[in-house]
Amino acid sequence: MTQSPFNLLAIVAVEPAHRVRCQQPHCGHSVYARIHIVEEAGELLVLGSDCFAKRYGVASTTNFSGFGGGGGRTLTDAEREMLLNNTAALLAKFEEERVHERARIELASAQAAAKLEALRQFQAEQQKQPVSMVPPSHTNSWQREAMSAELTTQNAVQLPAWATLKKSNSSFFAYGMEDGQCWVLMQSSSHEGCFIAPVPMPFEAWDEALPLSIGKADLARNVYVSKLNINTLTSWFSSRCRKGSRIDSDAIAIQKFAENVAG
Repeated sequence: MTQSPFNLLAIVAVEPAHRVRCQQPHCGHSVYARIHIVEEAGELLVLGSDCFAKRYGVASTTNFSGFGGGGGRTLTDAEREMLLNNTAALLAKFEEERVHERARIELASAQAAAKLEALRQFQAEQQKQPVSMVPPSHTNSWQREAMSAELTTQNAVQLPAWATLKKSNSSFFAYGMEDGQCWVLMQSSSHEGCFIAPVPMPFEAWDEALPLSIGKADLARNVYVSKLNINTLTSWFSSRCRKGSRIDSDAIAIQKFAENVAG
């Protein structure tokens, strides 16, 4: 076991047919799952999980929240080449993706908050005068959009049951999988973690589709209850989705996206 300080930067995976060589001296094994990228003394090392534990005396990395999450993001062919030939460039790519994803989340949250505030202002104004079913010309675009949204809701738009579980002023994250499944992630309004729902509706054996490391199935509410944070979960699902993804604060838009994935 080395006493050198280290920094675990990422945990990734590759297809079993394209294993990579562990760089622990005298190891000689090739690895494909839970490949650890470590910075030690200014150098980057690629280690298998066993060699990582032996080298640094760390038995578990389940709480790791860096690139790839604790489960290990599966690399594309191009990313695997970067892992072998230019690991620093791969890490830079991961960082760029994380910055972009954070910006998308912040923008979606800001837009949702602005729409909510516009709706509140509109409702306050309407309490002072009779409600018109046609948006008045003197209202601004946010107010007209808010009024239209309110009228749509009044005209029997039914929100999915999972939509009520989301933390306020946050967004939904939907991921379409290759087998036609679609999952929506949301920060929880009731616990430190997230909910994961099968959409547009629960499919057969949905409660056995995700590993226990992701969450525990709640059959009463048709969701998984996860203790993981939203960044870890979005990283895990984004590395596995094949039918596109969508971030939106509108549950109906997410539901329509899921219906398109399901075909």
